Amino acid sequence: MIDPLNPQDAAPGSKLRLWTARLDSISIWIGKLFAWLIIPMVVALVYEVFARYAFNAPTMWAYDTTFMLYGSHFMLGAAFTLAKGAHIRTDFFYRMWPDRVQASVDLAIYLLFFFPGFGFFLWASADFAMKSWQQSE
Repeated sequence: MIDPLNPQDAAPGSKLRLWTARLDSISIWIGKLFAWLIIPMVVALVYEVFARYAFNAPTMWAYDTTFMLYGSHFMLGAAFTLAKGAHIRTDFFYRMWPDRVQASVDLAIYLLFFFPGFGFFLWASADFAMKSWQQSE
């Protein structure tokens, strides 16, 4: 792996590799930092379950806190997992292919599935976001 702090580590004239290494290091740093979100999430969830079943006094804030922390944890963890190359895939064929073929397959998957899926979720959530902005949430 290229050290993003040491530009001599990259091949000469390889600015793209250097920028990719820098972005990966940022993703890894953020992923490690935000992995700690699991602790307040679990605390809020345990509090909600305890308050609901032991005292019959459910709270709105604990559920909302858990919901938002899980969403943040999931999305920030996705970048970390991508930087580490740990996403689930059927790699019994993939791992035997040359690096160039693997990169081509990754590019095709991103262009055919990831970006259209991301666009769909953006489109599907636009109405909710607009309504939220209008209500000053």
